[in-house]
Amino acid sequence: MNQKKQVVLVTGATGYIGSQVVYALREMFGDGLHVKALVRERSGIGVLSDPAVEIVRGDILNPVSLLEPFDAVDAVFHCAGLVAYTKQCRNLLYETNVTGTSNVVDVCLQKGVGRLVMTSSVAATGVKEGAEQADEETAFSDWQHGIAYMESKRLAEIEGERGIAEGLDVVMVNPGVVLGRGKGRSAVLNSSTRAVTSIYQGKIFLYPSGGLSLVDILDVARAHIEVWKKGQTGERYIIVSENCSYKELFSMIREIPGSSDRTVFPASSALYGIAGAGGELFSLLSGRRPYITLESMRLARRYLYYSNRKSVERLAMSYRPVKEILQSIVT
Repeated sequence: MNQKKQVVLVTGATGYIGSQVVYALREMFGDGLHVKALVRERSGIGVLSDPAVEIVRGDILNPVSLLEPFDAVDAVFHCAGLVAYTKQCRNLLYETNVTGTSNVVDVCLQKGVGRLVMTSSVAATGVKEGAEQADEETAFSDWQHGIAYMESKRLAEIEGERGIAEGLDVVMVNPGVVLGRGKGRSAVLNSSTRAVTSIYQGKIFLYPSGGLSLVDILDVARAHIEVWKKGQTGERYIIVSENCSYKELFSMIREIPGSSDRTVFPASSALYGIAGAGGELFSLLSGRRPYITLESMRLARRYLYYSNRKSVERLAMSYRPVKEILQSIVT
């Protein structure tokens, strides 16, 4: 007698991370797993060209629309979310990341979903002083900075913790800054990847004083599956390859053959505010979401470094080196 095929559902399936999770599930399990991709009614299927992937329509902000897609689902990968560092998006961030997650948790509980794998972020964990690396146990302490994205991701985790208290099996994936082309056309959806190209071309030549943690999109997708298979209920898993200062990042990009020979400079304190305000003004005039804002410039002064030790030891994760990630983006 044939064993029943497991069914998994991916929210945010046309987005940068969600699409790559779909690809990774299909690559790893093939026809041994039934993959559902949740797509909003008004959205195209974008990068989801695999006919074996079942497209189901629903919106995480409309819980009624989730009832049918979540029927008979064994696991949900909740990848839907919004990344933005601008005050104009504050309400939308809370609506998408917090209310949307709350709705997903509620429907998972209602439908008896076996496990919920949440795409969180290192932004939801705490930050250590100086250049010390934070880990999964570092308590979130950024409420006083008023950065809505960070707050919304931590509050989304709290919704996941509520789900655990009500009987749902929840695990969390906490990537650093995600880069890379991935599969299909996913790179066009990611502002960090576009920023690397701009640095390579010499369009961005001022580097901030802080640092950040970086990881390849394909490693992030694979980590979701490893967390699904091996993760412990209620635990976070930080997914990063390396930590580096912005100065080191710019240097690595400029060492790639063909890069601009324009000199790079450290940004002065005054330029942080000017650059951030300029990005906000550009957004207002163009209607496009900027990747340089007042909030992002405030964060760029800090060393947002995180340890990947837990994911390496407990999930057997290995990571693509940052130099390779950067080279793959621009060549």
